[in-house]
Amino acid sequence: MEEQYRAKHVSLVATPDVIAGTLVGLYDVFNCFGALAWFDESLGRHPPFDVDIVAQDGATLCLNSGLALSSARRLSDVAHTDLIIVPSTMVAGGEWQTGRYPDLVGWLAEMHAAGAELCSACSGALLMAETGLLDGRTATMHWAYAETFRRNFPAVTLRLDRTLVTEGERNEFVMSGTASSWHDLALYLIGRDVGTATAQAVAKFFALDFHMDGMAPYSVFVPRLEHGDAVVQRAQRWAADNLDCTSPVDEMVNQCGIPERSFKRRFRKATGYAPIQYVQELRIDEAKRLLERTKRPVDEIALEVGYGNPAFFRRLFQRKVGITPAAHRRKFNAPADQAHA
Repeated sequence: MEEQYRAKHVSLVATPDVIAGTLVGLYDVFNCFGALAWFDESLGRHPPFDVDIVAQDGATLCLNSGLALSSARRLSDVAHTDLIIVPSTMVAGGEWQTGRYPDLVGWLAEMHAAGAELCSACSGALLMAETGLLDGRTATMHWAYAETFRRNFPAVTLRLDRTLVTEGERNEFVMSGTASSWHDLALYLIGRDVGTATAQAVAKFFALDFHMDGMAPYSVFVPRLEHGDAVVQRAQRWAADNLDCTSPVDEMVNQCGIPERSFKRRFRKATGYAPIQYVQELRIDEAKRLLERTKRPVDEIALEVGYGNPAFFRRLFQRKVGITPAAHRRKFNAPADQAHA
């Protein structure tokens, strides 16, 4: 007698500003079972997931990208679900506005209380955080929206270097980092709920990536400038224009004309970084750009961004980015270059 099974119900959340590629990609991946059984026997005959798309108002949803979505279910029509994924969204002007989807936020909290797992891809963590369920916990999301996240949800600790974060008493909160890390989220959930071999088969068929190096290679340092301290802003401008200075902190103090201890205290308060840490972030960010866009030797790049000792630069780069300068260059080698290799 064939063993009975119940497919896990997965609800993908759609809002007008959802990124269609993430939403549709997740939908396709979680719906591939059965149809791809011919490709790999680990995919099995029975689809392990029952997937639908839900929206605050349901019916036809016109996305900001211009795509019309006609298959979304109303929240009121979903009395039970096992797993909810909030895909990435485009945040207008980079500033998240809370309170736009009150019914959806309430539904997320209600479903969690009934036992559902809550997951987010990329900037979807912003909507998930509105429930308050992430307060006192750790999260990850797209680095570009870190400042608006911290302003709106100061009780949540961000780990932007992490590709995946699981939280909660039941590990029922799962979050992934930047845009394409929805691959990692999908493969993690499939591997956990169905099996490692199945996740590997899905990854191979769709050419999905495991971002094992973390999110640091993809991030861009966005300094905090709108803090209202003109003295610190002057130091920030000077630092950005003088990456090759051998004594940057001393020169920043001289530029500002205030005691060193006062400068360091004000600088950290305004930017969130100690002066030397801030300089390192600027230098490594510029080094990443030069590695990605030029073929200049690593030692030459190290010197240009202020490191006369190439060995020290390589160690610092690997500590900050998670991979070596040479590996970073290979990772972002332009497709045109690869096509002609």
